[in-house]
Amino acid sequence: MSARSGIGFLLHPGEQVAVQSAIARAQACGFVAWTALEDPEAAMREHSANTALLVTLGGDGTFLYGARLAAPLGIPVVGVNRGRLGFLNDVEIDALPEAISRFAGGDYTTQRRALLEIALDDSDAPVLAINEIVVRARDVNVVRLRVDVAGDLLGAFDADGVVVATATGSTAYALSAGGPPVDPRVRAVIVVPLAAHAVISRPVVIPEQLDVRVTVERGRVFVAADGRSVAWLADGQSIVIKPGPELEVVRFADSPSFNARLRQKFRYGIPHKDLLLEPFDGDLPDAAGAQGDHSGPS
Repeated sequence: MSARSGIGFLLHPGEQVAVQSAIARAQACGFVAWTALEDPEAAMREHSANTALLVTLGGDGTFLYGARLAAPLGIPVVGVNRGRLGFLNDVEIDALPEAISRFAGGDYTTQRRALLEIALDDSDAPVLAINEIVVRARDVNVVRLRVDVAGDLLGAFDADGVVVATATGSTAYALSAGGPPVDPRVRAVIVVPLAAHAVISRPVVIPEQLDVRVTVERGRVFVAADGRSVAWLADGQSIVIKPGPELEVVRFADSPSFNARLRQKFRYGIPHKDLLLEPFDGDLPDAAGAQGDHSGPS
């Protein structure tokens, strides 16, 4: 077990009762348990030095929020699914107490996930994203965006915008915009033009360690990080998207693989005739919103 002796629980509103058995198990394993609901950022500042694990309890949005808090502090994260799709979360709520015991006993591995970051003039700290940075027209007007990778021109796009996604975020907005799903173990970034007015404007996969500069050559755009609007840009202005801190995601021997998640959540690779035989529960996954986020827990 880590020398740190705390486990934090980042909760979606309404999950206080559901987490009580997991808190009791953490305490029985010798951990000091704390919860974050009203002001997660303040709770992280208070407890981070002694926290061995952050448990996010909610949907994918809650996981994204917790990841952005935990990654700069070097705190591993495990996601517990209470949302509709839960593509990023490995543990169901009924299995959480056992997962706490397995973590305490060292029966787990970690998987690295890369974040992206951008620096803004009016912010002391960089803006982080675990899914994607989006540069997009504010209205329905076409904008022209120049994209340079490591100082080398990739392309100039007359388009609605551009998505720059991590491998983790490849199954979110980038996927719904026509990008490929990429296993998060691959050290890659995906650049996806949005509705480009061009004969060829396919998504491009590049090494994650390269800087990506997006310059507005014509138009006015907003910049969003994991679904949060963070800046506006006009003609001649640009942002540079850089590799950010890395996140450790806790996984167990029975955690679903990336391939299994694609089949289960997005029905990838399932023959059409087999899909027709499956019962319809009225709840279809929305790839664009599957890993969406807001300014706080979701």
